[in-house]
Amino acid sequence: MTDARIRGRVWKFGDNISADDGIIQYSKVPDLATFDIPALKAMCFAELQPDFRQRAKPGDLVVAGANFGHHSHAHACVAMKECGIAAVVVESCDSVFIRKALNVGLPIVVCPGVTRIVDQGEVLEVDLGTGEVRHTDTGARLRARPFSDRMIEVWRAGSLTAAMRQRLAGPSAAQAPAHDPSIDRSRTVHEL
Repeated sequence: MTDARIRGRVWKFGDNISADDGIIQYSKVPDLATFDIPALKAMCFAELQPDFRQRAKPGDLVVAGANFGHHSHAHACVAMKECGIAAVVVESCDSVFIRKALNVGLPIVVCPGVTRIVDQGEVLEVDLGTGEVRHTDTGARLRARPFSDRMIEVWRAGSLTAAMRQRLAGPSAAQAPAHDPSIDRSRTVHEL
């Protein structure tokens, strides 16, 4: 498998960040059957860091403590991805939320100890293939469970839907450009 490293500036959050009222405000989502991208982007982490939407840059990472994304709704994953978040590294997270995030091309890496080695604004590098998580300035390293080849395939394709399309199209499609960041917005939430 080729390089699966992601490097980015960190947005750091604490423990128990809910998908419902931390990442987004689920009760304010205009249409729960679809993804209203402008609305989701506007509310992404707005209650926790009001300037997040204005300051977040493509390629940034989210680092958070234990129990990240509970009440796991795909809308929260789409909101982070559409704000440019390249990956999420957490102390712990529900496996359902990890899968929902990967379905839209957003890797969530569970790495106990990560909140102790990095602060907001610092740079972290995550290697999905080996599981290594490294602070680029201090050199501090931790190990997470590596992603399987299939998980990396989904991440590179940009979503589960895109990965399946490539796989069904045959070998020539598998050599398409790596990591298409687009999300298939024609799908409803229930298709994820």
